[in-house]
Amino acid sequence: MKSFLRKIVRKLYTEKIVFREPGIISHDLPPTFIFGVHRSGTTLLRLILDSHSRIAVPLESMFIMSLSQMWQDPLSMKGFAGMGFTSEHVRRKLKEFADYYFDSYTAAQGKVRWVDKCPHYIDCMDFIEEVYGPDCRYVFLYRHGLDVACSVADMPIEPAESHKIECGDPRVGGARYWALQSEKLLSFQKKVGARGIAVHYENLVSEPETVVREILQHIGEEWEEQILRFYEFDHCRGPGLEDPKASYSKKLGQSMGNWLSLEPELVQRMLTEAGPTLERLGYSHEHPRLEG
Repeated sequence: MKSFLRKIVRKLYTEKIVFREPGIISHDLPPTFIFGVHRSGTTLLRLILDSHSRIAVPLESMFIMSLSQMWQDPLSMKGFAGMGFTSEHVRRKLKEFADYYFDSYTAAQGKVRWVDKCPHYIDCMDFIEEVYGPDCRYVFLYRHGLDVACSVADMPIEPAESHKIECGDPRVGGARYWALQSEKLLSFQKKVGARGIAVHYENLVSEPETVVREILQHIGEEWEEQILRFYEFDHCRGPGLEDPKASYSKKLGQSMGNWLSLEPELVQRMLTEAGPTLERLGYSHEHPRLEG
C-alpha cells in the first residue's frame, strides 16, 4: 500500500511525501494557523515547524477558501436549512471535513498535530475562527511592507494583480496589496487577543531560536534543536503551491531592506499606499534620499 501511494505522490509533487509510521493524532492540542501576506516568510516558517518531531505543516491547503465561500453563500445555507440542517450542524460537518484531510496528512507523516499556513486564508480568517472556535491558536507573520511589495512585483500573485494594474506600477500595487491584507491581519489579531502571537520576519531570520521558541511555547510544544536545520529534512513540496526558492533553500537566509535601492519618487508613491500600516507595525520607512 505504501509503495502504491508513493508512486501516486511522485506524479503530483516534484519531491515525494515521506511516509512514516502512522501517527496518532491528538485532538487535545489546539489547531494552529499561520497567517501572513504572500512573500512574508510563511514558507520559511512552515519548513522550520515541519522539522519538529511532532508537528506536520503541509503545503498550502487552499480548500478552506471554497468551504468559506459555501458558508457565506445565502443560497447554500438556505438549501441546508430546507433539508433540515441547522447552521451549527453544517459548521460541525465542515470542521469534520477539514479535520479529515489535516489529520490524515499528519498521521501519514508520523506526527501528532498539524499547523496550517496559507496566505490566501487572510480572506477567510473569520470563517476559520467560526469553525475552530476558542481552542484555535494563531501565528501572525509580518514583514516590512515595502520589501513585500518588491517581492510581489517580481512574480504573479493572483490577489495582488488587480492592484498592480490599478496603481500603474507593480511595486506601488504591491504596497497597496500588503497594506490592505496587513490591516485585515491587525484587525483579526486584535479580535482573538492572547490566542494569537505576532512574529516579524526580520526577527525570525535575525534571532530564529528566540522567535521559534516563543511560537512553540504559544502552541504548547517543546523546543527541538534540529528545527533550525530544516534544510536537512524531507518536506512535502509541490509546484505552484508555495515559493520554490524558499521551499528548496539550503540555509536560513535573510532578505531585508531591498526597497532602499529604489528611486525616492517611487518609494514615496509606495508610502502613500502603505505608510500608515508600516507605522502601525513599527516599521521605519526613512529613505536615505527622501526629504521630510
